[in-house]
Amino acid sequence: MEKNRIYLPAGIAGLLVICIYAWFISIGPWRTRGYTSDYYYQLATSFQHGQLSLETRPDPALLALPDPYDLKARKGIPVVGDASLYEGRYYLYFGPFPSLVLAVIANIFPVKTGDQAFVYIFIGGLFCVQSLLFLAIFRRFFSDLPNGIIPLGILILGLTGPFARMLTHPFIHEAAISGGQFFATAGFYFAFLALKEKPIKHWKLLAAGILWSCSISTRITQLVPISVMVVITWLFIFNENRKLKLDSKLGSATLALIAPLLLCGVLLAWYNWARFDSLFEFGLYYQLAGFNLQANYPSLFSDVYIIQNIYNYFLNPFEMRGSFPFAYAVAGTENPVFPFYELPRLYAVEGKFAGLLYSTPFLIFSISPLLILIIRCTTMFKPGNKKDNLCNFFDWTAFSLIGSFIAGSIPILLLFYVGFRYETEFITSLSMLGLIGFCQGWLLLRGTTAGQLFAWSGIGLAVFSVLVNIALAFTGRTG
Repeated sequence: MEKNRIYLPAGIAGLLVICIYAWFISIGPWRTRGYTSDYYYQLATSFQHGQLSLETRPDPALLALPDPYDLKARKGIPVVGDASLYEGRYYLYFGPFPSLVLAVIANIFPVKTGDQAFVYIFIGGLFCVQSLLFLAIFRRFFSDLPNGIIPLGILILGLTGPFARMLTHPFIHEAAISGGQFFATAGFYFAFLALKEKPIKHWKLLAAGILWSCSISTRITQLVPISVMVVITWLFIFNENRKLKLDSKLGSATLALIAPLLLCGVLLAWYNWARFDSLFEFGLYYQLAGFNLQANYPSLFSDVYIIQNIYNYFLNPFEMRGSFPFAYAVAGTENPVFPFYELPRLYAVEGKFAGLLYSTPFLIFSISPLLILIIRCTTMFKPGNKKDNLCNFFDWTAFSLIGSFIAGSIPILLLFYVGFRYETEFITSLSMLGLIGFCQGWLLLRGTTAGQLFAWSGIGLAVFSVLVNIALAFTGRTG
């Protein structure tokens, strides 16, 4: 496979996505309001001054309230929204890593930036890492397929999902979510590079562990999918060392992968203890939210939200109208979609957005890797099957992406609050699985009439998904 035949169309597609990103971040309503949030900068300034709390001090009237977390009681009193109030000081429950990096940079190059810069860097970086990962997966497993799949896949990764619309609303929540996903995907990319070689490259495992640590310290919910990927990765390493009889290498590989995560856990535990006198409190309980969070704390996460959230994230339709750009997002529903359960009054849906199965039907191909793995699992223990072949590198790739998708979805499906930006927690893995499934199907049916029909159907679904998502990002930017 000639590199220029791969990299040139890939580069053109990537440049197109970055330009579209730049356009979307320039048209958001934050521009007309003239501001965005600057939480990362505020915390970075505090770090520079040797403190963990924000420099802004709470209003004395707020501190005088019997319950400052009660929204009605503090009506009319200025507060730092979404900050955590504890023992007379403001803290941030958002992960500290981006602010720590900004504090280091600001000591060298004085800079004051809002959270919109982090959103653009993280979403652009996530897109670049996803594209590199897809290119590596394609070259490793599907190099016999036409090279045209590569730019098509890059457009799918960059222009479907919530990314373009998040750029029109580049505040702290979008920054934290996209940052966590960027570092998590970068960690998976380095794990992929490490495991594809024999022997396994330990320094790349170390890089994966460091990047996954950065992800957790940016977005704590990434602990769930990253834990799953670490376990799957270690099991693969164990199996590979067993096959090659390299028992002495297992310890060093394990240390390279796990040590950064253990150090990260210790530092985050200290960070929590120093702020809230608790190893496991990140500040959510003390958040000054748009409702009395403490009074509703037991209802923030519940399995009663799962069905409703699945509907809103995957099955909420969009509208087609006669005016440009024709596809319009509609509000999700807060009414139970089935009569056999009730939703707490706390349940809320933010803004307008379309369910992924409607807006991105290309994701239907993500079923293929799961089905193939199920078939393999049901046949692996049949007589005559070689035990050394129970888990190969492709299986690790598919298992990790499936595990990341499922584990990343769990906190979101259990959450009382629905917002389009939360799709970022699982869409990256799901999109990659969709591309892998499309390639699997094309490879299986290649050279047949059914294969041609399959290929053109997939291309059609990909084009439709990209165009609809661009339209929805444009029409939904204010809703």
